[in-house]
Amino acid sequence: MPYLKSNEAHFYYEVHGEGTPILFFHPPVMGIETFEYQRALAENYQLIFIDLTDSGRSSKRSVKTSVTDFAEIAYSLVVKLGLDPVIVCGYSNGGSTAQEFALLYPELTRGVIIISGFPEVASFLLEKEFNLGIWAAKNELLNMFSFVLPKVHFRSKIEQQKMAFFIKRGDAPTLQRIYEQGRDYVSTDRLKQITVPVLLIYGKLDAVSPLYSLTFFKELKDVDVVLVSGVAHQVPTRRPDQCNSIIDSWIKRKQLAQTH
Repeated sequence: MPYLKSNEAHFYYEVHGEGTPILFFHPPVMGIETFEYQRALAENYQLIFIDLTDSGRSSKRSVKTSVTDFAEIAYSLVVKLGLDPVIVCGYSNGGSTAQEFALLYPELTRGVIIISGFPEVASFLLEKEFNLGIWAAKNELLNMFSFVLPKVHFRSKIEQQKMAFFIKRGDAPTLQRIYEQGRDYVSTDRLKQITVPVLLIYGKLDAVSPLYSLTFFKELKDVDVVLVSGVAHQVPTRRPDQCNSIIDSWIKRKQLAQTH
């Protein structure tokens, strides 16, 4: 299995397909299983999935738990693989890593896709969700994470079990720091620095995240917003066909595909 070694930690990754590279970032502890249904995009694109700290097959304990740390880890992987500028795609809190990568490495960023994401935690409901995650991690309730997260994301028992298996192996103190630093992350005052095209995808039934589209729309130079019917937060797993079609159409419309 391929691993990226960085300081004291190692990070599992997978590469599928050929063409324009898309690098995916998952939420805390959920790992690359989050994007199980996005693998279909490998028909037309090169997909890069990485298990970040305390997720999947990667190192569980690490001091590298901030959004900036994750962006730097991704940069190391892009360099290791010798990739052309990539499209970064982040789901939920993974959207923060996608934003930070674009801000830190504009020369390596072709476009940004944010699914159910936000530039900062600036609402009562979202802060409450983060604080619940912090509380659960602090109390080492990994079994709760391993039950709730797979259940709300997948209908398939097999997919639920795959994700739950890795979540149960997580390190609670590390997960607590990831949630704390994710809660404190802010990109709002820097969004104008992102000049590449940005795609925002939200579920119409999501009571929290779509509100942030107004901030993105105000600050970004080139942004498209798409709302997906019949789903709340979990667009990649609950509406995968629509999600994949939106991504594919946007890349083609923005002419972001490689020309060589």
